[in-house]
Order: sequence, then structure tokens, then C-alpha cells
Amino acid sequence: MTPPHAAAPRALSLYPRRYREAYGAEIHEMYQDAVRGAGRWARCREELDIAAHALRLRTRTGPGHPLGRFALAAAPYALAAAAALAAVRLLFLVVGTGDAADASPVLRAGAPTCVLTLAAAASAALGRWPGVRACAALGLLAAAALPGTDARFLPLLAVLVLLPPGATPARADRRLAVVLGLALGLPWLPLATAGLAVAAGYGMIGALAPTVVVLVIRSAAKDGGARHALAILLATAPWTLATATTPVGAAVALVPLVLAYGLGATVRAGRRRVRA
Repeated sequence: MTPPHAAAPRALSLYPRRYREAYGAEIHEMYQDAVRGAGRWARCREELDIAAHALRLRTRTGPGHPLGRFALAAAPYALAAAAALAAVRLLFLVVGTGDAADASPVLRAGAPTCVLTLAAAASAALGRWPGVRACAALGLLAAAALPGTDARFLPLLAVLVLLPPGATPARADRRLAVVLGLALGLPWLPLATAGLAVAAGYGMIGALAPTVVVLVIRSAAKDGGARHALAILLATAPWTLATATTPVGAAVALVPLVLAYGLGATVRAGRRRVRA
């Protein structure tokens, strides 16, 4: 039986009814043990943890749900893309010469989101993925609140916010994400140092497309599922789908990725037959 509501954490009411009836007493007992003798901030932190867990159950974004598993696969790629975008924007802002100086007010508006995104990348490099989620959540709020922030940050940071707590992305995905981040950011270094305009966007499709194709082949050959390939596509969509404004443009953007996935899946199937 669930303890009296007055003694239970308020966030307990956020759970689905059936889950609350089945596990409410256990959650309340764990809450009481955690906050016994603790101060106000400790109680608040425990309430937030319970609320976050309840919302993950309601939105089906936990590690046991498909959306949660997809966020876990997509997080390294989304972080790499967002960090490359943030680094390039800050570099243009710091250089501030030539045509880039005309764009500096827009770049300054997005500076808080860029800084928080790079802080998330630093947390990931240190293996602190809870810090990644926290920095991404703050960056997402800044991107939504500050006019002029690049809208491409929104879906990328949202993926990081949905990352299930206590879960760490696979090592292979983290390595491939580094390659993706370099492919997105490095081509723009010469332009930034020259102070050229940023109106053309970020990513240099000519340099990015081969990298994305290779990553999709590598991921499909190793994993065999579509989840990782879709994660790469989501992270690079602001660039790879920039030309997909017409049916022909969409075909040009998507057909190579579909063929790359098919090739990777074929390689994996061939390996299985050889092992058998």
C-alpha cells in the first residue's frame, strides 16, 4: 500500500497510475532513506530525480524503450555535429574580420548556446555523460530563448537531453562521432581565418558526403541494424538534406545513404556466412 500522500514525494504523482500502484511504496521508501537527515537541496534533488524518471516512463524515452535506445545511439553523433557547429560559429565570432564582421551580431546571439555545447563536448570527453545532458538542456533553453540562435542546434541538443541517465554510448559510436565532428568542422577553418562570410552555411557538402557514406557503411557492417545509420543521418540532416528542397535534391541526398546502408548490411551478411 502506498504511504500517505502527505509524506510521499510530490513527484510521485507524475508516474503512470499502474506503475504508481505497483511501485509507489518502494519509491517512497527509497526516497525517505535518501533524504533522511538531508537538507532542502538534497530533498529537491531527489524530487527532481523521481520526476525525471516518471517523465521518462510517460514519454517512453527510458533505456528500455525504442526512443531511448535511439537517443543512446544518436547522442555521440548529435554531440559531434553540435560541437563542430558551435566551434565554427565561435571561431567566426573571435576572428570578426572581413565579411564575418557583418554577421557578428547574429553570432553573438548564439554564443551562450555555443559555449554550453562545447561544455557538453568536454564533459563527454571526460566520460561524464550526466554533465552532457545538463549542459545540453541549458543550451537547448538558451537556443529556444535567444533570438538569432542557429536553429540547427535545437534537434541536436534535444537528442542529448533525451539520453537515458546512467547509460553510456557505445565506444564504436563515440569513435565514429569524432570522425564526423572533424569532417564537419575542419573544412571551415581556412574560411574562418580568412574572415569569409558564413551565409553559405556549415558543413561543405562535398567534403561531408563521402564521410557520411563511409560512416553509414561502417556502422551497418558492424551493427546490422538501422538505428545507428538513422542516428548518423539525424546528426547530419541539417547539412546533407540542405539540398533536399525538391524531389531530385532529396534523391541526391538520400539515395547514396540508402545504398551505403545496403552495402554495409551486405558486408555483415557475408561475414556471417563465412563464420557459419
